[in-house]
Amino acid sequence: MQNRSDLTWYQDEIRKTEHMQRINMVSDIDSYLLREHKVLQRPNFNFKDKEFQTAKIILQTVKTIINFHTSYTVGNPISFTGDKGLVELIERVYRKGQFTKQDYEITTQLLKYGNAWEYIYLQDDKIKSKVFINDECYPCYDDKGNYYAFIEYWKDKDSGAEYHTIYYPDKVETYVDNELVDTNKNLTGLPIHYKSMVPSAYTQFGEPFINDLIPIIDQVENLLSKLDDAVSNLSMNPIGVLTGLSTVDEMIDSNMVGACVQLAEGDFKYATVTMDHANIKQELDSLLMQFYGIACVPASVLGQSNVANVSEVSLSMLFNSTDNVARQNMFALKEGFAVRWEYMRKLLALQGTPIKDELFDTLDCSFNVNRPVDTESAMKEMLWQRNMGAISKQTIIENSKHTPNTALELERIKAEEDEEMEQVKNADELQGNGSGDNIPSGDGGESKENVDVKTPSV
Repeated sequence: MQNRSDLTWYQDEIRKTEHMQRINMVSDIDSYLLREHKVLQRPNFNFKDKEFQTAKIILQTVKTIINFHTSYTVGNPISFTGDKGLVELIERVYRKGQFTKQDYEITTQLLKYGNAWEYIYLQDDKIKSKVFINDECYPCYDDKGNYYAFIEYWKDKDSGAEYHTIYYPDKVETYVDNELVDTNKNLTGLPIHYKSMVPSAYTQFGEPFINDLIPIIDQVENLLSKLDDAVSNLSMNPIGVLTGLSTVDEMIDSNMVGACVQLAEGDFKYATVTMDHANIKQELDSLLMQFYGIACVPASVLGQSNVANVSEVSLSMLFNSTDNVARQNMFALKEGFAVRWEYMRKLLALQGTPIKDELFDTLDCSFNVNRPVDTESAMKEMLWQRNMGAISKQTIIENSKHTPNTALELERIKAEEDEEMEQVKNADELQGNGSGDNIPSGDGGESKENVDVKTPSV
């Protein structure tokens, strides 16, 4: 652990090898997503006495893959389970603090960089969340892997001023050009570290998911760019070749079209290339097949194949690899959510809403993956389980995409049941207060006590 008496210890910390390697990797990924691809380094060449601009085809497929996996995992808000009152309280905190948006940002950073950091704080009596910019984050771990501090560092491009914000478990210090300008109490704790389940060379960090995809896309871009040059120049714009002795003293104009050139001997022809379409297609198809396999995305999602009349089983098979990636992201997110909920509990206690241990231990969440499903089959299956008494009404609501707010839906159902009970009670009272004048008596009639009054079932 660094010597805390040294006020500039954080400068040495951010220069450590593990931090520099990660920050450089994040910068490279950001540059790639901003269309700075390897194919742009293709050199130009001279063609027909002029400089020819080679094709540089850029594919943004990796960005689409990130958006797909993020939306698949947290595109739909998570559902909370546990004590009813606690679930209502946490859902209210999430709505006020817009934590659904923060979940999306954290998942995006996990896929892009393999790491994400979030700080929970209290502002204007609202519990809020800050997701840090990834290349400004420097988590501090000691030799035993204990997380003891967090540094947020950035440099102003205009003024050149350097800003360091140091998060300790009990306080937050802000330095401008190495001068302490502000100190605040930390009400929660260190920023939450969300880490990919794929470890990097430095075990405290996670490995980005897209690092396995970029090399394949680089090769596809290179191949497509060369293919575009070949089609444009060698097939659609061939080079004229003269063989033999020319009877013309001047050089033939290269722009001449449709004219006749007379030669003493030899002939005139165009040099073209015959491309092997089958080999090119096979190479591209093989590269794309490997890409979709590593990206864990069905080719039909990106329009590479057609899916029609698929069953629930077929959809499950198509999205099996996608589900595997989503599960890894869910484990990483839930590990961070557990810390987030502890911080929320601290802040709620400060606001006068303490939560007992036995209630807090019931809190959990489930993810509503954004996968196309056969809704009719799913509802029939849950209905069968409900009729057998093997599933509760709350579980059905939690697994329905039409009811993201479980607690609110249960309240509405309870209100409807109470209203129906009140209507039944009023109907019974009206029947009991009747005069009975219109009810026949004697032979062929029944007394009022024997009349079967049918009421709606509850």
